[in-house]
Amino acid sequence: MEVLQVYNKMNLYLLLILQLFAVFVYSYSPNPRSGHLSAFINNKLYFISGSTTLDRTVISNDFFYIDCSMSFNGTIDSIPYTSLSDLPGIPSIDVSGSSVIGPYNDIILTFGGIGKNNSYGYPLIYTYDTKNYTWNSLTTNGIKPPIRKGVRPTYTSGRLYAFGGFNYINGTYYNSIDLLDTIGFIWSNITLSNAPSGRDGYVSNLLPNGNIIYLGGYLSGQTIGLDTAYLYNTNNNTWRNMTTLGVTPESRGHFTSVLGLNKNRLIIYGGESTKGYNHAATPTLVVLDLSSEPFTWISQNVSGDFIPPPLLLHTANVVNNYMIIAYGFNYQTNLLSSDIYILDISNDSEYTWVNEFNLNLKNPSLISFPTYKSTCTDNKA
Repeated sequence: MEVLQVYNKMNLYLLLILQLFAVFVYSYSPNPRSGHLSAFINNKLYFISGSTTLDRTVISNDFFYIDCSMSFNGTIDSIPYTSLSDLPGIPSIDVSGSSVIGPYNDIILTFGGIGKNNSYGYPLIYTYDTKNYTWNSLTTNGIKPPIRKGVRPTYTSGRLYAFGGFNYINGTYYNSIDLLDTIGFIWSNITLSNAPSGRDGYVSNLLPNGNIIYLGGYLSGQTIGLDTAYLYNTNNNTWRNMTTLGVTPESRGHFTSVLGLNKNRLIIYGGESTKGYNHAATPTLVVLDLSSEPFTWISQNVSGDFIPPPLLLHTANVVNNYMIIAYGFNYQTNLLSSDIYILDISNDSEYTWVNEFNLNLKNPSLISFPTYKSTCTDNKA
């Protein structure tokens, strides 16, 4: 009997320790921010850096993730956050871009951006190895690109494509592609006469056929229209323009885009129509049908009671059946946000804003694609 009592007490103590550990691990709550980065790898939605003040004078080196291996609701206290901010070597960057690279899609790469004190005096590329929990600044060879902000790098087949960007110190917009071979970490530059105009704050996504689609952004401080999609063919290194059909949404910069679950839709959220936190682009959520050419802007049915405000400098990632939007500048409050918003995109006929990330709703019939196709992010100064 005494042995049984001791055993029961030990189990009770162990349970209490596990509960305290869970409270400790998931008690982290991030500060409001914008201009951060995100990447989804192995059931973890990572967030990196960004500015925690409206005037962008404070750039954090925060690094944390949401555990997406479990269900949760969207209230801050219920989100399973874990902070990794004690790791050495975390970059402090704003207006940067990120991509997931590596043969196993398990390395986060950051490209460019603005450092502390509005500087460009820092490494062009940082990497985080999710297996070894290590940050490193990457040493590369070849034709090294200039550091700039507002680039959305895209990764496929061992190569990283970095188009455009803006260097605010010398006022230069770039319209070439810097190509990084991630096997030997060698840069080359691709400059073509029919490339789109230089820009930053655009969106880019890798399509299943090997094309990268580019939309919107800024040129000379003005937002670029969404009536033209620019397609870069990674198979033969050529550009072509496509005039979109349908009712064209308002021009915008510093917005987000993700591919739908079947990879035949581009879901766009947020952004601004004029620079300077003044005018949220409308409609806030728009969808481009990619199923046939020319691509067509379509009217999307959206329901739900947990509709987010118009946002700027946020991030968006596809995780299971959901698009998860995080943080950014909130046009309703004119403040930075620490909230996440969850859109169920499993039904193309009607998307639904929900307050719960429910793993049980994952559709096993959907094909799993590499996460780098929807994890690129970009932000604004």
